[in-house]
Amino acid sequence: MEKINIFIADDHPLVAAGLTTLLKPYKQIRVLGSYMNAVRLMEGLRQRLPDVLLLDLMLPDRSGKELVADIREAHPDLRILVLTSLDMPAMISSMMRRGCRGYLLKGAGPEVLLEAIEAVHRGETYIEPALRESLLQNVIQYKSKNEAIPLPELSEREKEILQLIAQEYTTREISEKLFISYRTAENHRYNLLQKLDVKNTVGLVKAAIQLGLI
Repeated sequence: MEKINIFIADDHPLVAAGLTTLLKPYKQIRVLGSYMNAVRLMEGLRQRLPDVLLLDLMLPDRSGKELVADIREAHPDLRILVLTSLDMPAMISSMMRRGCRGYLLKGAGPEVLLEAIEAVHRGETYIEPALRESLLQNVIQYKSKNEAIPLPELSEREKEILQLIAQEYTTREISEKLFISYRTAENHRYNLLQKLDVKNTVGLVKAAIQLGLI
């Protein structure tokens, strides 16, 4: 039986360990290594190339979009399967356009995980079934390419954080003001960047003003 060699990129050791444990019963899968940040991942890829990379989009030192672009440039034949908690249709479309082969949510069962890995390894595209309907609904909202893009849906917490960002609060200051962890505040900031499809805080504030969100 041909082995499918896997790399796991996730900054949570427990998640990486859990994935390794989930995949252990499947003899056709071999986990070659796990990496907690983008720098170590790129070093690992230079030393040995797996068949499939399970990639979390929220590594601490690099955004998913930038990292995927770097990986695709350095290793165009590597098959990337996104494994994330971000279920936004815009993010799914963005990652697939950038060359990822699959998109899977954390919490997927072992059978779904195996199915996704094997499909991506065969060169097929795989999007978790639970995400396909929301992606389809997002696509059919657009009647033509020239139709105006609908306003992104923001939670009340995201709106609150967006206001603070516009007032030049840092992530640390936001976490202290709202009594949330630094990582939670950073996750909200990252989600805002993705929803408004911008690269940095300046772009975020500019887009929010243009869309009338602040």
